[in-house]
Amino acid sequence: MSKYDVIIVGARVAGATIATLLGEQGYRVLVLDRARFPSDTLSTHFFRSPTFKVLQRLGVFDKVLRQAPRLVNNYNDVDGHVFTEPVTDTDGPSYYLCVRRITMDAILFRRMQQVDAVTIRQGCIVTDLLSDNGKISGVRWKEGGSGAEAYARLVVGADGVRSTVASSVKPELEHFEPVRRAMYYGYFEALATTHGPAAEFHYRGNRLVYVFPTDGNLTLIASSIPIEEFETYKKNLPKSFFSEVESMSTLQPRFAHATRVGPLLGSARIPGYRKVPYGDGWALAGDSEQVMDPWSGQGIDQASTHASLLADALIAWLSGTSPWETAMADYHRRRNEFSIKTYERTCSFARDLRLLTIPALKKRGLV
Repeated sequence: MSKYDVIIVGARVAGATIATLLGEQGYRVLVLDRARFPSDTLSTHFFRSPTFKVLQRLGVFDKVLRQAPRLVNNYNDVDGHVFTEPVTDTDGPSYYLCVRRITMDAILFRRMQQVDAVTIRQGCIVTDLLSDNGKISGVRWKEGGSGAEAYARLVVGADGVRSTVASSVKPELEHFEPVRRAMYYGYFEALATTHGPAAEFHYRGNRLVYVFPTDGNLTLIASSIPIEEFETYKKNLPKSFFSEVESMSTLQPRFAHATRVGPLLGSARIPGYRKVPYGDGWALAGDSEQVMDPWSGQGIDQASTHASLLADALIAWLSGTSPWETAMADYHRRRNEFSIKTYERTCSFARDLRLLTIPALKKRGLV
């Protein structure tokens, strides 16, 4: 029987961050993921200074920074009203990054592999959580046609929106927001820019197309529409996507010369939720405990920061500095302090983006 300090289900942004930070402190960590890395995942990948801080803590910020251009401007086209403003951040560098998940996750995975105290199992499907007198005590999984199990003082679910861990422990919901929007995205070559290295946001009514230069000399283009329109949109997905992009007046001339690389990806099944992130023998981080509509591009900032906060709490508990309940209540509080305003704004504006754009135009004297 294998026994660890912590078992983490999920080896992407949240899971790899927690594993690396715990393992560097000498705690024995087992990480399980169904994927084999390098591996892509369904996700846009725009992030800011909160993620930069976590990457610096992990020692990989410079490596990530070399992958893609620094986006130093915000370019906004709101119903034909165009304004460009520099990125300003009083708490970190004044730029954004957009690095594909296949690139970003591979960097984090390789960093985790360097930690001797971390054991990684790829291609594993977790089937059950093990318990002892009601307390979660381990996991059971399938790997290459055979089964295995391991035990730990704690099991962490960092396994995303469809989390096996969260489904098993059934954490209390603090808030739930129904699906409000659908988003699809793709990668394009030869999309000219006239705005310098910019994060572009093109709004038309309650619709959004965002455009971010990313790694590999590609540009990420994403389209967000109200969920009520998805039944019509999905009947001819490529045509609908291209029509959305071409309807944005300042984007259309440049888009005409771009070439799509790979398939269009996306989802119309992403609600908003915030869950209690811990219980008896378990904890959650990343999309397993909080999700918001992807229109706001907040997922990586949220997941990386929550993972760093959870690692702090677990180190305090494992070292004997803090009792379990004290450490985890602190994680819960700090998570909400970091996230709740962003979560509420994202949910509110997802219902109608004009709640965001009309005040923004008025503030700038454009309407």
